[in-house]
Amino acid sequence: EMCIRDSGSFALESAMDELAEQLGIDPLEMRLRNYATFVPNTGKPWSAKHLDECYRIGAEQFGWSERPAKTRATVDGDWLVGTGMATATYSASRGQTSIKVRLHPDGTASVSGTAADLGTGQYTVFAILAADGLGIPVERIRPELGDSTSPTAANAGGSGSTSTNGPAVQVAAKAVQAELITLATTSPRSPFYGKEVSYRDGSVSSGGLTMSFGTLLTKCDVGGVEAVGTSPRLTDPEHGYRAFGAHFCEVQVHRLTGEPRVTRWLSVCDAGTIVNAKAARSQIQGAVVMGIGQALLEATEVDHATARFSNANLASYLVPVHADIPRIDVRFVEHPDPLISGLGAKGIGELGIVGVAGAIANAVHHATGVRVRDLPITLEKLL
Repeated sequence: EMCIRDSGSFALESAMDELAEQLGIDPLEMRLRNYATFVPNTGKPWSAKHLDECYRIGAEQFGWSERPAKTRATVDGDWLVGTGMATATYSASRGQTSIKVRLHPDGTASVSGTAADLGTGQYTVFAILAADGLGIPVERIRPELGDSTSPTAANAGGSGSTSTNGPAVQVAAKAVQAELITLATTSPRSPFYGKEVSYRDGSVSSGGLTMSFGTLLTKCDVGGVEAVGTSPRLTDPEHGYRAFGAHFCEVQVHRLTGEPRVTRWLSVCDAGTIVNAKAARSQIQGAVVMGIGQALLEATEVDHATARFSNANLASYLVPVHADIPRIDVRFVEHPDPLISGLGAKGIGELGIVGVAGAIANAVHHATGVRVRDLPITLEKLL
């Protein structure tokens, strides 16, 4: 995967810009002319790909058409100004998982699995999808993760939590409706006993009678009904599955000190259905922050006398702080991937960092005319 997220992408995206410069082609135009409508190494079709839309939306929103072709062409006081862009891509997958949804007499529902939320937003995703599947407010959903008595769900890794667990939540929500209907029509305590019933928006109906599932469970004197939804591992050798994106950035480099800083950022991502836009945007923003650290600040120093790292602490190993980070604008082109699942969602946990260092390196080159081929891009390399 791009030689561990962004490192390989840094080399590839830098080389793309170098080639574009030698050919006298705009870097974005270079990528559009070589746009891969099929998987390059197999010739097979993509399950879904809208990277060209990311390019065009990003270019329009960022103002790419105003970018001068020559390097060192824009100056703001003592700062040389440059812009750069790069492509993001990461594999999309769907693993094996099982999720349980249970309806309770108090009118709430719980959704559970052994999945973990490490800040990746699974609690919220589970709640949103269960609420949507049951037709009830999300406030009435209780997500319960990490309990070993729950069905075995996908772990947090490989950018596959939502794309794997999400479809199973949908299946479980539909299955528990069937269990509720069975209870309603077969329990002697039920006012719907022996009748044709339907479920909609948290209630069971027949003729002129409508009753919430909480009330029905209470009347039937049961502690609840539950169902487990499963989703199998994706095995489709006939298509390529990936998420895509495009990063656009502006940097300034001080002409006397060589200090580089990022002053503007836009990421446009194609990751299928976005279940929770706020959390998804935060995932990409966090990845960009990490990428800025990789590009400009983070490096290990080795004490050659002891063969130990000499900066294994936050006092001397530099990471980005608020003052290092500009406003990070994130957009999504929401086109569900119909082949990865009925939900159509792809993972974004690792997509965002791919291409960040490359975009910054390309922008630094545009500002200064200096091509830096090893990270981080420090002022010593620009003087």
